Amino acid sequence: MEKFGEISFVKIQGKTNGKQNVAEVRTVKGLDAHTVAKPNTKEGKKYITWGADDKFPSTISKAVRKNGSASSAMRVKERAHYGNGLALYKTETSEAGKKVIRYISIEDEPTIQPFLKQIKYKLFLQETIKDLEWFNVAFPEFVLSPDRKSIASVRRQKTAWIRYEAPNDKGIIENVFISSKFGTSNNVDVSDKNYVSKIPLLNPYLTKDEVIAYCQQNKIDRFTIPFGFPLTDESFYPEADWHSILHSGWLEVANSVPEYKLNIFRNQVSVKFIIEIDERYFQKVYEDQWEKYPITEKLSIRKNLIEAITDELSGNTNSGKSVSSIMFEDEKSNQISAVKITPIDDKLKDGSYLPEAEAANSEVLFAMGVDPSVIGAGIPGGKLGAGSGSDKRVAFNILQSLKTADRDITLSILEFIQDFNDWDPKIKFAFENIEITTLDKNPTSTQTGI
Repeated sequence: MEKFGEISFVKIQGKTNGKQNVAEVRTVKGLDAHTVAKPNTKEGKKYITWGADDKFPSTISKAVRKNGSASSAMRVKERAHYGNGLALYKTETSEAGKKVIRYISIEDEPTIQPFLKQIKYKLFLQETIKDLEWFNVAFPEFVLSPDRKSIASVRRQKTAWIRYEAPNDKGIIENVFISSKFGTSNNVDVSDKNYVSKIPLLNPYLTKDEVIAYCQQNKIDRFTIPFGFPLTDESFYPEADWHSILHSGWLEVANSVPEYKLNIFRNQVSVKFIIEIDERYFQKVYEDQWEKYPITEKLSIRKNLIEAITDELSGNTNSGKSVSSIMFEDEKSNQISAVKITPIDDKLKDGSYLPEAEAANSEVLFAMGVDPSVIGAGIPGGKLGAGSGSDKRVAFNILQSLKTADRDITLSILEFIQDFNDWDPKIKFAFENIEITTLDKNPTSTQTGI
């Protein structure tokens, strides 16, 4: 084993077609380099946790789904990433020496079309995009042919359900565990085959011959390779840039305001007035008879009076009406109202905390890189509104143009299969853009391109 700084390589020798091959499996050392991921090496639970409680994927997923702006932004990011779907093309040179793009119909490719149809490529690509947009990494599972010389199929394994196996004594991560139980507990028993599966993990930098040699040598029929955006300082699990909204607290602020408002609606006593009636009012009205009434009749009289006053104060038809009452002198000859009505201040009428929620949602959208006008949120800090058509058109077109690097990661999965299965190397993959235009340029207001 050769060491280069914190990166370790293990050489795996094998023969393919009589030729000697050396596969270098690269792994990361330095287990404590990142606080959000650390090996859980308790007996029977040897995997690297994702977050302090191993619930980071489910924690951020639940938080985003509670926020309308964040959920909409994620949907827009995924749709912009996918664009108008997968496109095949070749680049050619015109007589004038300019590059020309020639589109190729998937149906016209007898080798590629059956494979894409088999794996339900439209669904597979959107599933992969979801993992990449949410967690910056995807784990496609490749299934090999019986001779292990070609890829027979590929399917998505949910990133949120995957955990790296703890490195072996050589510092190499050999497998990943897959289970829906990850995220529900930080003590998943990975030896329980009823709920947890394990598949080999290979390095994305290995060539076809190296992968074949490794799989044949170790009798591997299926494996996964992590395809993701470049890491910054993470050791194992990547962190998307927009995850900052969870660490900074802005997402929690945005989610707390509606929860706070809802609790007020649920728990606030729905009372608009406090009606106070002096006991001497009844003595004045009923005179000597009042003391002779039994307590039940006194209570009934009080109740009927309050209901009568309430009826006069409630309802749209009674708007503007007045309520009459008697006054009398107290012991100090001061005029006292027998009935006192005090309105209760409505704590919701001033829109309390809504500016804070608007600011928090703006920070969420900024972190996600989605222009608020695309989801109809208007310009942060300005007046509420959906923005003009030009704002939306330009913002969406810019967002799609920025997705080129992200799409390259997604398409690299197909390029890996292309190389492995010896598809025509001149064929290139792309996601077709949906470029929003104005009606004077295009009656449908859209045009496509890569």
